[in-house]
Amino acid sequence: MIKLSNNFLIFTILTLGTVVRLISIYVYGDTTIDKEWGIMLYNLEVNNILSVRSVDGVPVPNIFMPPLYPIFLYLIKLIFQSSEIFLNATLIIQVILSISSIILAYKILLNFFSKELTLLGTFTYSFFPLNVYAVSQISSITLQMFLINIFLYFFIKIFKEMRLTDCIFYSFTSALLILLRGEFFVFIFLSLIYLLLYNYKKLLRIFGILVLIILIISPYLYRNYNIFGVITLTKSSGYNLLKGNHPDTTVEGIGMFGDVGLIVPAVKKEMDDLKKKGPIKNHDLIKDEILMKQATKFIKQDPIKYFNLYWKKFFSFIFFDMKSTYPKYYSPLHIYPKIILSITTLIGILSILSLKLNLPNYFSLFYIANIALFSIFFILPRYSLSLLTIQIILSLFGIEKILKKIKN
Repeated sequence: MIKLSNNFLIFTILTLGTVVRLISIYVYGDTTIDKEWGIMLYNLEVNNILSVRSVDGVPVPNIFMPPLYPIFLYLIKLIFQSSEIFLNATLIIQVILSISSIILAYKILLNFFSKELTLLGTFTYSFFPLNVYAVSQISSITLQMFLINIFLYFFIKIFKEMRLTDCIFYSFTSALLILLRGEFFVFIFLSLIYLLLYNYKKLLRIFGILVLIILIISPYLYRNYNIFGVITLTKSSGYNLLKGNHPDTTVEGIGMFGDVGLIVPAVKKEMDDLKKKGPIKNHDLIKDEILMKQATKFIKQDPIKYFNLYWKKFFSFIFFDMKSTYPKYYSPLHIYPKIILSITTLIGILSILSLKLNLPNYFSLFYIANIALFSIFFILPRYSLSLLTIQIILSLFGIEKILKKIKN
């Protein structure tokens, strides 16, 4: 019997992973950059402003969307001026990032599992259908998965030994993730607290990581303070809360492009009054405050309804959405791998559950904290991809437990 080397098997996974992603682009690939990314890219190119909406034809400063992905697109556009070449270049770069993520996932898994289980986890990560499909879309998720894998890789390293170089790389990646997804600061904060509880003697180094993160994101914090008078990276909690907590909403949220129609008359008047002010620079901030007021009002009117909805979102994130409207969501290629991975993930969490401050429990905390936060708002299918590496780690712990029981 021929025994294949690890290097050959990894090379095969990476090669086939590249091929299926190129096929995905050919079959499903975006042909335009539309919606918010298209708007922000256009305003960066033409008006030299980060803006996701215009008032009376004039773009107003953005505080709604995080800045990293539109800047990422803008930098690619500076190199590839032609629209067609730019789009194809963006998709190819996303393939490269996705393949790099597979390599990082492999290196992460080697810290915990045998070569056989590591290869199984790497194969799962590489060919997980939603991961393959995501590369074909102009979306920040592929870049996010790449950065999260770097984040996890260096977290593992500094958890074991806080070398200065690793701390710097960890800080830099953490800052980029915050600039990509504003809410990620919550998970960085939890991660640093976990590090501190595990090794309080390294307080100064952990504090140094926090300071470096703040320094890296400080130019954008200053930009927002200078324009809006608030120290924040994004301000979209009102929009997201209303999208996920409206009387007619579902687990996936409700369409918000015509958000005025979702508001009661009293608040609609506030929106109309805001529009009459024209393209004021703090338009986005005031609008989000109005939407937050409306969302809070809905929740207070029927707290039991939204409490139950919260747990429906929680369930749909862990398992699947029973009433999804996304095309081909219930395709066997998507739904069965998702269910299998979810079940083994829960088995994994239960098998490693303890009061110890170790890496397996950190992964469980990271997984649950993400689901708990996103369930406050709404759940889209692609959100689970940000936790794919964590899920595979927890899932392999579950599979390892099952195999040991079978062996015994």
